[in-house]
Amino acid sequence: MDYISNTDNDRALMLKDIGVQDVMDLFKDIPDSLILRNPLRIPDQLSEFELLRELENISKKNRRHVSFLGGGNYNHYIPSTVNAVTSRGEFSTAYTPYQPEISQGTLQAIFEYQSMICELTGMDVSNASMYDGATGLAESMILSTRIKGKKQVLVSHALNPLYREVLETYARASEIRIVEVDIKDGLTSDFKTDGSAAIIIQNPNFFGLIENLDGIRKKAEDILLITSTTEPLSWAILKPFSEYDVDIVTAEGQSFGNPMNFGGPGLGIIAVKQDYVRQIPGRLAGETVDIHGKRGFALTLCTREQHIRREKATSNICTNEGLCMLAASVYLVTYGKNLGKLARLNNQLAIYFADKLNQIEGVDLVFDKPFFNEFVVRIRKDIQSKISHIEIGISLEKYYPDLENCYLVCCTEMTPKEYIDRVLDEITQ
Repeated sequence: MDYISNTDNDRALMLKDIGVQDVMDLFKDIPDSLILRNPLRIPDQLSEFELLRELENISKKNRRHVSFLGGGNYNHYIPSTVNAVTSRGEFSTAYTPYQPEISQGTLQAIFEYQSMICELTGMDVSNASMYDGATGLAESMILSTRIKGKKQVLVSHALNPLYREVLETYARASEIRIVEVDIKDGLTSDFKTDGSAAIIIQNPNFFGLIENLDGIRKKAEDILLITSTTEPLSWAILKPFSEYDVDIVTAEGQSFGNPMNFGGPGLGIIAVKQDYVRQIPGRLAGETVDIHGKRGFALTLCTREQHIRREKATSNICTNEGLCMLAASVYLVTYGKNLGKLARLNNQLAIYFADKLNQIEGVDLVFDKPFFNEFVVRIRKDIQSKISHIEIGISLEKYYPDLENCYLVCCTEMTPKEYIDRVLDEITQ
């Protein structure tokens, strides 16, 4: 925040303008016990430079926080190249430009992004992104009912519970019936396809486990197979979805160069088979040549109501996450072939932590199945009290009542082995 002084009269005018009597009225949602009633012990009449130096010295007393939270939002290192490109003025606009004669940079970024998403997933077509992973999945659900002409979809119970809420919201408005598919040992179990347009699976699923997509595809021969991914970094070492004959791939692309930002904005990835290219929402950028034979880029397909008849439009989402898409493109180009090494590092750290935790009395690995960088452990309450100052994982009891005292633990390159060993030491002391 800028260091700008204001007078009592200034503050009174601002409070009157927004309709409150006192500054503390702005903080009435904060519990009273957390409100600081006494002034900070900071010398009076400091200059901006002196005040910042004083606050910096105070901040050094903080202990570095260790977090193993994941579940759809992941703490990854973002190379400096990402911010260097996305902060350029021509990209940091209030509205994503598409006019080909003045926005070749943006169109090329979209084209490169689409190409890399297709390469990672093995799918034929990717759009220019959507709001986030959950809305991309909801649009895919609607897309499947349009293709199959059926108003019912199957949804795995191992899908991120917050995504399931978004699906329910979209389904109510679109009069789609959702049938939940149960899980067994953390993985999607048997299901019947009668009357359904598609089955929606998360892979790696919400418990971090790798689903048996071959088995699911065989059971779902007559319907569409839609996969959702909240940790797309796993794509760098897993078999491409096209090899499982998946019809639609969706994901939350935050892991690719976008900060966690307390949960948003996200990057909705969606890619489909060529057969469904005219059904995919949003816009596609293509490569072409101008009348002089020079390479150029243009929007080649937009199934949006601004471009075609409303009744033929596939979605009313009329924008994409342009800057987040650009960040993902720069991130993927920066890592290149090393993305696989990064994914393996995440996987190895998670396996190391899970194995060590499983050897401790009172801590148990809940599912004995392959996982990527997240796993579920049950932690005895007396051990939980030892690590109450650490965000050891997401408590699953709220979403899955049968998983009492269970936590979804995540490891990335930002939770290196020395951090993990420090937590293990505290648990075993």
